[in-house]
Amino acid sequence: MTIEDIIRGNTNLIYKIASKFYGVETDDLFQAGVLGLLKAYKNYKDNGTTKFSTYAYEYIYGEMYMLVNNRTMKINKDILKLYRMIEKTRFALAQRYNRVPSNSEIASFLEIPETQINEAIMAGKEIMSLDAEADMPFYETIKVDEKVKVDDQILLSEGLEMLSKDEKEIIKARYYEDMTQSEVAKKLAMTQVMVSRYEKKGLSKMQQFMSL
Repeated sequence: MTIEDIIRGNTNLIYKIASKFYGVETDDLFQAGVLGLLKAYKNYKDNGTTKFSTYAYEYIYGEMYMLVNNRTMKINKDILKLYRMIEKTRFALAQRYNRVPSNSEIASFLEIPETQINEAIMAGKEIMSLDAEADMPFYETIKVDEKVKVDDQILLSEGLEMLSKDEKEIIKARYYEDMTQSEVAKKLAMTQVMVSRYEKKGLSKMQQFMSL
């Protein structure tokens, strides 16, 4: 069986899994799915009990998940960078004009289309609004050294927002509340193995986000 035959025979499966994701072009999801399919085919052992399509599902889904997750982190970070630049420019121009500048004036100063300015402001506010779920922004509650710059604290906060609910709770408990894995496991009604797995995954996501 050729690679083309493998892909052709599982095209419907790939598209079916792709339909579960949003915010990424279907063609990109399909390519990620093909990669997962080929990885599954390479590792599959026919034991007569597990169908190949069932075995391949996890591989295909996993590649698509990584694509969507990585792209979302990259997009969010780029938006927040532009959003902060806009707000810094707004403050600087306000000092110069002795009034709050318009988005049009900010766009002219930054040499960016006003539509992009408006979109960045709306998207940036939506992302930052995640902080509203807490009594104060994460970067104000993080137990970090006073020498750490505010921008770095904000970046840490943004990194946290990229995590799943379980990953975020575990990272906060482990590194901001100084709890042991066993204490976290008891608090969240998980096994210590699960806590360790979520912790490693969360730290990996944050490291990837901050290195973009």
